[in-house]
Amino acid sequence: MRLLRSLALLTLVTPLATACLGSGSSINAYGGTRSLDTDDFGSLDDQTVYGADLVLKTSLPFTAVEGGFFHAEEDSDTAGLTNAELASDEYFVGLRITPWRILIEPYAAAGVTYLDSSLDATGVSDSDEDLAYYLRVGAAFSLAMLRIGVDGRALTGTDVDLDTIESDLDSYQFTVFLGLGF
Repeated sequence: MRLLRSLALLTLVTPLATACLGSGSSINAYGGTRSLDTDDFGSLDDQTVYGADLVLKTSLPFTAVEGGFFHAEEDSDTAGLTNAELASDEYFVGLRITPWRILIEPYAAAGVTYLDSSLDATGVSDSDEDLAYYLRVGAAFSLAMLRIGVDGRALTGTDVDLDTIESDLDSYQFTVFLGLGF
């Protein structure tokens, strides 16, 4: 009797699960490293980064809309600053292209990001906001609903004024991600 109930439940759930698995949308969590393109911040230019995004498949072939956030930070003593911490929060939205969805799913994306950055050190506390652009490429390996992958991202067009440092926070980042497809 228990086996019969389990088989009936599996028969009802399987069509629903397979309908969701084929849609191409996902939610992903990222972790990795970011390197600033400039040396204006000394030893604060290699940052730890983490974040998440939501990818929603559109009705157009190969396309999806993505949106999410990244947080990057590094703290260390650097030239002229003690107990310094450089942090940035980034909120982004863009268009993603996935040319195929087989075992490995490569993708490329471009979009706009809002960057909120801050520099805190002994005697210094300043923040700045900016709009910038990003490009990213990556690949995901899917196993049922589970997604594992790598992501490379370039951020450009930033212009910040943090205390006495007028610079940019253009960067390159490499992350790995774990996600769920639906």
